[in-house]
Amino acid sequence: MKPSRRNFLHLAAAAAALPAASPVAVHAQNSTIPNAGIRIVERTHYYAKPGLAAEVLEQRRKACAVRVAIGLPAGEIFVKHASGDGSEPDVAWQCGFPDAAAHAADLAARAASAEFESVRVRMRTLYARFERQVFTIASL
Repeated sequence: MKPSRRNFLHLAAAAAALPAASPVAVHAQNSTIPNAGIRIVERTHYYAKPGLAAEVLEQRRKACAVRVAIGLPAGEIFVKHASGDGSEPDVAWQCGFPDAAAHAADLAARAASAEFESVRVRMRTLYARFERQVFTIASL
């Protein structure tokens, strides 16, 4: 069925009325760039002792559950991907904060939680190496 000239003109007018989006704006909508509200990112890297990567992951999940129970965001957990070069940690975690005060409050809440400390104590028996990094997000 061939569309009528009238329908074609109607669709063309509707398309012209849509706001134009630059390629940069379209890319930003579909990217994983954190939103403007997040300015500080804390990351932890866990290098498991041989054969204990699954236990490190499970313990990190417990830590996230405790975070939620004490009113903190869970954060995100990442696991080593097979296509990596082997130097990456077995498990990584990260969480974003709007400012230094929010990050400090998060650290204080964890320090004040006996349950979180017990998760930390167990985790220390599972990894061979641990790294904690804190970054400020730079503008593009």
